[in-house]
Amino acid sequence: MELFLTAAKVWASLSDTSYSFIIGRKGRCRKVDLIFRTIDLYHLSGLHYATDIDLHLRRSEYRGEKLLSSLLSGKLNAALIEKSSSWPRIARRLAAVASLPAIVEGELSFYEFSPRKLPFYSKMEAVYLLYSEETGKGVFLFLDEASGLFYCKSAFCKELSDYRQNQTRWTLLQKTKRCGKTETLLYRRSTFNDLQNAAYVL
Repeated sequence: MELFLTAAKVWASLSDTSYSFIIGRKGRCRKVDLIFRTIDLYHLSGLHYATDIDLHLRRSEYRGEKLLSSLLSGKLNAALIEKSSSWPRIARRLAAVASLPAIVEGELSFYEFSPRKLPFYSKMEAVYLLYSEETGKGVFLFLDEASGLFYCKSAFCKELSDYRQNQTRWTLLQKTKRCGKTETLLYRRSTFNDLQNAAYVL
């Protein structure tokens, strides 16, 4: 129960936060603006895997955007989810969500992602893959795009499969955090000024 509530509180704390990444490769630059939408917690948490338990609520009371408020208000008893046979899988996702600030603000590897390049089958569709070992274990964070902004589509701890295989790696040039009206530069690569005139690919 504590893990699910911790992840929910972390997600709620990110509602007014966004990050901007500038990545480069072979003289080209791209800007990736990452936001955190309330609706995305449902899929990120892996709650949809818990099909073998009764949460004593109608699905409409905790699906999508309603999951966060149901958890924080106590309407949804998070302890029930731990009874699911899928709990280990869900817990790995929640651990990644709970660590998101440390992951995003720490050292990251950035990849353009295509599941068709993987040496194993995956249904995952995303534009970018971020990889971090900031928490002491490998964590994959997949980003997808909507209306020109990127959101967290999936996040989980690394196990046997390495989703970085055969993916195109980009270099992180700059990372900026915006919280409300406050903007903070978190990282700038020393050579970034040499690439300022590179063409941006949107």
